[in-house]
Amino acid sequence: MINMTLTLKLRQQRENKLYYIFLIFLTGCLLGWIYEVILCWCIDGFFQNRGVLYGPWLPIYGFGTLIIYSMKSFKKHPALLFLLCGLSAGIVEYITGWISIHVFGLRLWDYSSMFLNIDGIVCLASVLCFSILGLVFQYILEPVFNKKYKQISKDSIHTFCITIFILFLIDCLFSVLFRTPITY
Repeated sequence: MINMTLTLKLRQQRENKLYYIFLIFLTGCLLGWIYEVILCWCIDGFFQNRGVLYGPWLPIYGFGTLIIYSMKSFKKHPALLFLLCGLSAGIVEYITGWISIHVFGLRLWDYSSMFLNIDGIVCLASVLCFSILGLVFQYILEPVFNKKYKQISKDSIHTFCITIFILFLIDCLFSVLFRTPITY
């Protein structure tokens, strides 16, 4: 009986951690979309649904957020964390940009005119911005997110995560089939 209770408790802890990680990913996707929409609105003067999906999420930011979240152990070393956030975000941005250009024939962003750019895919300004945003995430957003997460019932979290995951998969499917992203 004790072994069964322990097994159930371990399963619930793994499930809870998986939901938390998914919500971190989703938060990164959503905040990235908001960031891009506001940035493009300020530059271009009109609303654009940025990215490759219909919904208000950009998976590249979600993956970047997960990588930055995994650097939690470096919080006691802000300068190192700053560098690691920029390096990891720059790598994610470069790999994603390179794949989108060379595999799918899509240039989703273009930093060719920016200072210290690499192939127009990544530049110093974007890396520095992501370094700062990484610190904001680690020191401000994630602690608040964690506190709020602990206040929500596990059943509500389960239902929300399953629902959003299904919507995200449907969006991915429809976007692959029907959406033409904005390219440069």
